[in-house]
Amino acid sequence: MSLPYDAEFAALAGPQLKTQSVVLPVHDVKARRARMEAFVAGGRPDLPADVEQTIYHVKGSDGYEVPVYHLRKKDALPGSGPTPAILHMHGGGYIGVSAEDATPSIAAYVSHSGIPIFSVDYRLAPENPFPIPLEDCWNSLLWLHSQAEKFDIDISRIAIMGESAGGGLAAGLAPLARDRGLSPPLAKQILIYPMLDDRLKSDHTGGLAIFAVEDVITGWSAYLGPKYETDDVSPYAAAARLTDVKGLPPLYLDVGHLDMFVHENWAYVQKYVAASIPTEFHLYTGVPHAFHRFAPTARVTKRAFANRVGAMLSI
Repeated sequence: MSLPYDAEFAALAGPQLKTQSVVLPVHDVKARRARMEAFVAGGRPDLPADVEQTIYHVKGSDGYEVPVYHLRKKDALPGSGPTPAILHMHGGGYIGVSAEDATPSIAAYVSHSGIPIFSVDYRLAPENPFPIPLEDCWNSLLWLHSQAEKFDIDISRIAIMGESAGGGLAAGLAPLARDRGLSPPLAKQILIYPMLDDRLKSDHTGGLAIFAVEDVITGWSAYLGPKYETDDVSPYAAAARLTDVKGLPPLYLDVGHLDMFVHENWAYVQKYVAASIPTEFHLYTGVPHAFHRFAPTARVTKRAFANRVGAMLSI
């Protein structure tokens, strides 16, 4: 028996929930991209008046230039001292959406926290499977390290953040940075309902999850290519496969109880707790995947937003 939707969430999100209820065929990337684009286009407000954006292009080892969206407070005082910074990865099931689509929600975090965010417009699967998107994020992180003085950033207070597939990329980037000897190491991970486990094959929510099993299979198979459904999947690609989390940065993670990823997220959190890594976990009853996008004014969304800003301010 599944839990019901939170009553306020259901009332506010009802019309949009109906548009997401149709289950698309497995592996239909084109249809999913079209639906995601229609969804984000309907809720793309202007940036807050106190936030400005600049786009940089970061050249990787393969010659591709990754767009990185830098969002910062307009009233940030130059020379006031190095600040923390966040490297952000957007969601989209590894196959859709863009950093541009994520800028309104990211700008709200910047406006309320005062912390600059650099959002990576990584290449998408299936055209660009693992490890290409992760390497785009890694190259962007190296670039941010190299530009810390220019942006007046405290290089020891750089965190990573992501939602859904972006949370999965952030979770994979953390051990990659550890194992490649990034110095100073990352200061924190802020993972929002991250997509971590390619082995997920069932829905515990009774159809309330929004992000269906078919969507999960489509995303993972696109990202992993022929290695999908094998034991030869890198933990950098699917962080749920990590066996050693020692040396990874402190973790913040939140997820809805009606999210397809709630069990893998909880299992991931337990690894950090067992390793005595500072961990903050929030479980929101009665809401599905991407709940804040469906009901931005709901009380549960406001609580989650405040907790995320609090995590940012702790960097």
